[in-house]
Amino acid sequence: MRLKRSSRAYSRRGHVRVDEGGKWPRWVGIAFAFAAIVSAVALLIAEFVVPLLETRTSAFQNNRTWFEFDPWTVVPDGVQSAQAIAERLRDNRIGTVYLEAAAWLSDGTLQEGEYAAAFAHELRAHYPALKVLVWVRMSGEQIADEAMRERAIKLVQKAVFEWQFDGVQLNGYAIVNGSESYVQMIRTLRETIGSDALLSVTAPPDRIPADPDVPIGLSVAPELTWDVNYKQRIGLLLVDEIVIMAYAAGLADSAAFETWVAYQLESYAGALSGLESRVKLAVALPTFDAAPGHDPAVETVRAAVRGVEQGRARMVDGDRFDGVGLYIYSATDSLEWAIYRNAWLGLD
Repeated sequence: MRLKRSSRAYSRRGHVRVDEGGKWPRWVGIAFAFAAIVSAVALLIAEFVVPLLETRTSAFQNNRTWFEFDPWTVVPDGVQSAQAIAERLRDNRIGTVYLEAAAWLSDGTLQEGEYAAAFAHELRAHYPALKVLVWVRMSGEQIADEAMRERAIKLVQKAVFEWQFDGVQLNGYAIVNGSESYVQMIRTLRETIGSDALLSVTAPPDRIPADPDVPIGLSVAPELTWDVNYKQRIGLLLVDEIVIMAYAAGLADSAAFETWVAYQLESYAGALSGLESRVKLAVALPTFDAAPGHDPAVETVRAAVRGVEQGRARMVDGDRFDGVGLYIYSATDSLEWAIYRNAWLGLD
């Protein structure tokens, strides 16, 4: 007679081996453990890594460039090429452009570009997120001239309210420390365009750095270096951004230029630190041809980017930083675009 096999099996040690057929397989437990580890890693990434990436990306989204009066607003070619330009701007994360819609003539009048409004309209038609600001270039002497200030204000009114530009950039150059006319011009611009339009102003680099470790190059006209009080005064004038025109340093090598650019960003950020102001900071990267104090072989895009990165690392208030700008669009060659994409955007 054959005996039935018991449902229990005995081990060689005499212990009863319990049948585990009714419980979860071992691989299920392993899967749960793996899922828990993945979830923990995901939480860590979400909490620490993603915010860093978002901070870096947000700075890259609002880069900028400048379009001169000629040829972009005086001939129809600019309008016809607007689609290709818009695609290039979008692909290179340029979110703001400054368009010189008029140029000063020798008699102190402003000549408007016939195609300024059409060029801006076409750019935004192909790149709706793009912000277009009217670019107004004025020297300190021009800003001190009441009649010229009035002409500039009329142009800004037309650009913002008729042409539907997003705001204005006042590109003041040779603005001495403590200039009252520059302060008054900025106040008038804000009153003219209202609180919704963007107000951008430029600022000169510190020609005489307070830090003895920063090289001094082109040190003529020391009054063009703004002190902390004047930087703060400009920052409190309800401006949206200050673009530091960090070029024409007059230095002999790129390493010194990097240090000099880093100091400029750190200097302005330090001056504005603690102010209850919405103002952001940006830095212009020089791409124009050789000029007094500017050697394109020294003041390269790559060196400028390295300087900006160094300055950002030392900024007291990193949230104020809002990208860089290629100065100027028409002079930026294919190599400089490639370096900008690689060194600044981290793209191929």
